[in-house]
Amino acid sequence: MADFKRINTLTAHELWESKQARFVDIRDERSYAAAHIPGSMRLTDANVQQFLNELDDNDEVVVVCYHGNSSQGAAQYLAHQGVEVVSSLDGGMTAWAQAFPEAVERS
Repeated sequence: MADFKRINTLTAHELWESKQARFVDIRDERSYAAAHIPGSMRLTDANVQQFLNELDDNDEVVVVCYHGNSSQGAAQYLAHQGVEVVSSLDGGMTAWAQAFPEAVERS
């Protein structure tokens, strides 16, 4: 059975800095617009299939939500859809913004 990993903000930041993973944010549109990880894309029910179609086989994906709970279910879903390396960000955007305020894009 396909599964996902849980990663902390430091590991996620290393992946982000080195551009070794694609970051997807599953929060609502307003929250995403207010603050998100630069380069992340907002993943919704409407665009998830297109996202999956555009992934390369070796693309690593990090799923971000508010606090790291909802992202686990989304990461599990992506793993079941065939994404081989998928992670959920522990603490979500809240933890990221606290740890790396300089790495937050705001509208």
